[in-house]
Amino acid sequence: MKKTTLILFLLVLLTSSCSSIKLFRYMSKGEAPKGTFRTEIPFESKNGLIVIKVKLNDSDKEYEFIVDSGAPFSVIYKEALEETKAKTVLVYNVSDSQGNAVKNDCVMLHVGIGNLVFKDILTAHSNPHELLRCIAYDGIIGANLMQTANWQIDFENKKLIITDRKKSSLPDLKDYQRVSFSKRSAFGLDIVPGMTVDVNVNGKLFKDVLVDSGSSGALTIPKNAVTDTLFKNDLKEVLTGYSSFGLFGANLDTSYNYSSSDIYMGNVRIDKHRIDVANQNKSLLGMEIFSNYAMVIDFRKKDMYLKPLEKKTKDEKELGFNMLYDSKSSTCYVGTLYVGSSAALAGLQLNDTIVEVNEQKIPVFTDFCEFREWSKKMASLEMLMIKTKRDDEVMRIEEGIIPKR
Repeated sequence: MKKTTLILFLLVLLTSSCSSIKLFRYMSKGEAPKGTFRTEIPFESKNGLIVIKVKLNDSDKEYEFIVDSGAPFSVIYKEALEETKAKTVLVYNVSDSQGNAVKNDCVMLHVGIGNLVFKDILTAHSNPHELLRCIAYDGIIGANLMQTANWQIDFENKKLIITDRKKSSLPDLKDYQRVSFSKRSAFGLDIVPGMTVDVNVNGKLFKDVLVDSGSSGALTIPKNAVTDTLFKNDLKEVLTGYSSFGLFGANLDTSYNYSSSDIYMGNVRIDKHRIDVANQNKSLLGMEIFSNYAMVIDFRKKDMYLKPLEKKTKDEKELGFNMLYDSKSSTCYVGTLYVGSSAALAGLQLNDTIVEVNEQKIPVFTDFCEFREWSKKMASLEMLMIKTKRDDEVMRIEEGIIPKR
């Protein structure tokens, strides 16, 4: 089954002018260790995202956090927040990439990564969608912490090297290609943490595209920024359903997936990748692209350096649909569906309740994470026999049949 779920952590601030000033004042307090420093730590790749272990407020306990350059500031979930006993310093409204808005408390934390301690990091308290807890249980490292240091991301060996922002702390970059970035703008001012670059697709320039390590996709651009002729020579897939998730959940959408080899990030040509055109409010570049490079981020000079890695072949099965699970009602259902795929031609419909797979009733899962492990096993099979609540007829879903238009 093709992985169709994108994890998008783009947070958009929705505050009054007075609270904005207070917010940016707290955001600017974050500090890296003084002087020259360096730490090297391993990371896990989960759902295509970088997950690391951190320590909070001088505790020896380790917590799981996603490294998310698309989030302006860091995020902590309920259980970890309660253990830190941190006090609220302000309250604000925030919306995620899906436009779901929630009022959140904000605290200040000391965050330990490897042998380094980053002090006074503005951190939002949030209750995320349960899918995110399966990737990292405790929170998100945002751009406000990241920009206090320089980062080397070694996807080949799955390790991070974090150093001070001095020029002398950078590695040898002679084999790397340089891409300059800008800080993300808000209200016309370059004051919000985050990186944006210019991207050219089939001759059309997209400015201020967010570099988002919290997205497992490749390139996502808004529907309202696309002309009818932009992808006239590219293959197209039409996907309906809950194809992308933000911090607080997902919305039904019809997205259009194209495959283009004419993509440039600055002066760097990007190998052929999928482009998602959906109801997003921002263009962004995700980890499906950046995981193909050794990556160095120099926040002092606002430069990003990329060195291509040897590509590994991906053996992904494509069934034309994706299953999701509602833990509250213990219901498995069709979450995404490719128009014209073998699954759609067999009669499967979006939001169908699935009651059996290969003549076995759907188990009752203790949580969403357990369901994800089960669904991965189902995706590895050559063929699925699906029975829905809507229709007692058993549908044969073959792999590899997704229309290319």
